[in-house]
Amino acid sequence: MTTGRTPGLRCQLAAASLALLLTGVALAQPAPAASAAAAATAPAGLLFAVEIKTGPAWDTAKSPQDQAHFREHSAHLRRLRDQGALVMGARYGDKGLVVLRAASENEAQALMKDDPSIQAGVFKVELHEFRVFYGGTLAPTARPR
Repeated sequence: MTTGRTPGLRCQLAAASLALLLTGVALAQPAPAASAAAAATAPAGLLFAVEIKTGPAWDTAKSPQDQAHFREHSAHLRRLRDQGALVMGARYGDKGLVVLRAASENEAQALMKDDPSIQAGVFKVELHEFRVFYGGTLAPTARPR
C-alpha cells in the first residue's frame, strides 16, 4: 500500500519521534545527586524575597554610600549573613534584593525592621515568600499543601 510519503520523510518523522521520546525520558529523570544532596543538607526554614527600594528619607542629592545609615545598613546585612539568615543579596536597577531564611514571615519582617536605614525611612522593603522550584545552587523548597 502506498501512503504518498517518501522514504526521506519517513526517516525524518522517525527521527523526530525518537527525539521527542528521548526528551521525555530525560525530563523524567530524578534530580542529579548534587541537587538532592543540597536539598537534604539545606538549613530548615522558609525563604523570603525582600525587595529593597528607596524610602521617603532618601536624599536624591547624595550617592547611595553617602545616605544616612548606609554603613549601618551594610553592617546589618553582614550580621544577617553571619547568622545564616541572609542566603543571598543582589542589586538590580535602583533596587536591592535579599533572600532571607526565617521560620515565618513575621520573623523575616522583624529581621529587616532591625535595619537602622529602614527604621529611618532611607529604605523601604517589600517581602514575599520565595519558593525555589528549579534549584541551581539553592535547593528547592517544599510547597505548603
